Amino acid sequence: MRLTLFILSILFLSSYSTAQECTVTEPPRLMNLRLGMTLSEVNSVTRPDLKVKADTEGEETFFKNWIKKPAKGRLAGVRAIYLSFFRGRLYQIELFYQEGYRWQDLESFLAGIAADTGFARDFWKVKNGYAKATCEGFSMEADRVLGAHVQITDDAVMEAVEAFRKGS
Repeated sequence: MRLTLFILSILFLSSYSTAQECTVTEPPRLMNLRLGMTLSEVNSVTRPDLKVKADTEGEETFFKNWIKKPAKGRLAGVRAIYLSFFRGRLYQIELFYQEGYRWQDLESFLAGIAADTGFARDFWKVKNGYAKATCEGFSMEADRVLGAHVQITDDAVMEAVEAFRKGS
């Protein structure tokens, strides 16, 4: 009997740890914007609603807000967007949504993000209204403190950006 319980416990724990492994087949995406895209690929997704301009040599962050006039088309519901590029490739996406857009609480927001990005809800850790997830070199943060907000980052490129800023 004890041996049976021991074996069942081992099987349960091994299946639990396997189910908790985070893997991604491609960089995460938000609103069809995928980390690693070139500037022209980003514009092919955002136009005609938004024309993104950024330096293709160094580091640059593109910013646009729709505080006075709501975004339309594919960007409907977005209040502000930050797209950060390094050497011509998108390494960070940050979105702020209009108050009351779609999600009424953090849990429903995380479920929506999970569906959009492929980061399963199981990998998000929530503390004091802030959620974080990491998987294979990518990190995500989300909250609803001042409205729905999400940021995804390629961590390896972020390290290269920080070294670039220091002049290394």
